[in-house]
Amino acid sequence: MPEVISFDMDGTLVSPKYVDRVWMEGIPELYAKRHGVELDNAKEIVIGEYLKIGSDRLEWYDLGYWLEKFDLKIDKYELLEMYRSEIEVYPEVEEVLDSLRDAGYELVVTSNAAREFIEMELDGLMDRFSRVFSVTSDFRDVKKSPRSYILVCRALGRKPLEVLHIGDHYVYDYEAPIEAGLDALFLDRMGNRSGPEVVVDLREAADRILNGM
Repeated sequence: MPEVISFDMDGTLVSPKYVDRVWMEGIPELYAKRHGVELDNAKEIVIGEYLKIGSDRLEWYDLGYWLEKFDLKIDKYELLEMYRSEIEVYPEVEEVLDSLRDAGYELVVTSNAAREFIEMELDGLMDRFSRVFSVTSDFRDVKKSPRSYILVCRALGRKPLEVLHIGDHYVYDYEAPIEAGLDALFLDRMGNRSGPEVVVDLREAADRILNGM
């Protein structure tokens, strides 16, 4: 049975709304003002540059890189703060984290997001977690891979079978940890997939864990 529960962040603990606002609205709006172009044109330019880099390069996740590339005269933390009100923690999260922690499980976060996003989005939840891992910031991996999960286990001083990961991406949050030797549950809030590995919210995941899977 697992002793550590690892959680993905965006789409698992918090809605992706905040991240989308920063990348898809915040940066284009700043670009439009800085370079004197219409917002629609700015969005087209910014998204086009995102796609040129692609999600298989670390720059994709590096907010500071994009602010410098687009010559936007703003600190990345100031930009993140501008959209703090858009952070939405899923309604069952605090209850679930508290119930698992009260049951003696160690709780950690394993996210693809850069550390500055994690610190902002989980600001009110940080005291529930013993460790927080950003695979891009900490391990220089562009995606959560089996290697990422092995490094998490090493950092925790745990064997893979002592860790269970929960997240909403089937490849990076289910197949990758399974390949690394962890246990895992796939969170499908939309109810599109079925199977013994699937849960529809974190309350169901906690019930499964607390009742011995």
